[in-house]
Amino acid sequence: MDRFRRGNNTSPPSSSREVAPGRKRPSIGRAAENLQCKFLASFRNVRKRASRDRLAQEKMSPFFAAFFHLPSELHIHILCSLSICDLLALRRTCRALNDLITLCGPAIVRFWVRNRMGTLHVKLYPPPPPLGADLQYLLAMRRRHIASLRLTQELACFVLRDTLRYTSDRQRQMWKSVCERMLSMVFTVGYFLEEHRRVILERDLGRIRPRSCIGYDICTTPGIIEQEREIVKGLDPPLRLQYFYMYCFMVQVLTRKLRPPTYAGKVEKLVRGWTRQPVCSEDIAFVLVLGGISQVAKLLACKNYSERRRLLHTFITRLSPHESVNWRSHWRDLGVTSRALLDDIPCTSIGITQLDQIWEPVIAEMMRPESRDLTEHQKARYEEVRASKKYINELMGYDVLRGRPADGDNDDSDGDDGEEP
Repeated sequence: MDRFRRGNNTSPPSSSREVAPGRKRPSIGRAAENLQCKFLASFRNVRKRASRDRLAQEKMSPFFAAFFHLPSELHIHILCSLSICDLLALRRTCRALNDLITLCGPAIVRFWVRNRMGTLHVKLYPPPPPLGADLQYLLAMRRRHIASLRLTQELACFVLRDTLRYTSDRQRQMWKSVCERMLSMVFTVGYFLEEHRRVILERDLGRIRPRSCIGYDICTTPGIIEQEREIVKGLDPPLRLQYFYMYCFMVQVLTRKLRPPTYAGKVEKLVRGWTRQPVCSEDIAFVLVLGGISQVAKLLACKNYSERRRLLHTFITRLSPHESVNWRSHWRDLGVTSRALLDDIPCTSIGITQLDQIWEPVIAEMMRPESRDLTEHQKARYEEVRASKKYINELMGYDVLRGRPADGDNDDSDGDDGEEP
């Protein structure tokens, strides 16, 4: 900007025919020679590129050449039998295969939507039109599925951390049942958090603000009940309360993992640096809203408390334009792809919903006596679950560790089922 200001303050340039004193006028022959050199250089580059393509075709095996002469229907049939990982690896082999996969992209997407995707995936994330479908839809769905699977495994490990020492068939069957039950719920919670983040970014980015409020800032704001109500309408009505219990259990585990271990004494906490301020609810809300389930899975995968705190600090600081050099790429990972919105981030204030007001106000409205969204049994059971905080037992329908009914006698419970003391 300073360079443009200096250019605006200078006097207007003189005529192109005027030559500064002491300088010679450039000759026409030299200008023509420079133009000829540039033309020959570009011609050489074209010839080199054509020769490389010709050599590649000559080196192509007969089988590979015959493969490209097959009808497009056979190409689509062969590519649809591959996994997404194989398609990505195949695209990196050569330009010809990359162009072929890109050309067959809409047909591959339609095949995956019809035959390999679940109804929950297609319902929450509707596929693009048939003519406008590309592989980016499949890649985005693959990232969401991998994040849900990793978080499900981490939550199951937290629940069954004591029973994993055994290798009996009963324990393996319990592990499988817990993972299968959680996976669809974790995927739905990820959808809710992703939509919640989209609403917040659309609200705060690109607005016209007064000069006194310009500056990058992350703050906490009240809940967005109207927008959350629209998001909840897209969920399956009979399972809305189960999805909320899954979210509460996720927050419960994340809060437990982001505080120092209770077994450590004062000396050990001092040596390890655990005496500093614990993670506050604003940081947890920051990770849930902007990081989503993928970042939660990364935090829970850390081996100890120090690594989790370090990763949390890195995630928060790398989004700041004043503390990170690659902050643009990190914001693109969150879905901000517009260059204008990226330029607006250094001078904007982004409001993150308070942790206790994410999803809870909507459920509180559904629990009112005049509301017909939930049954009377669900409303009565909701108060009991909120008081005991045994979300995982309510999700599974029984005490996971003891194999008893969820409403059984659990007076001798030692808190190993992921509950907060």
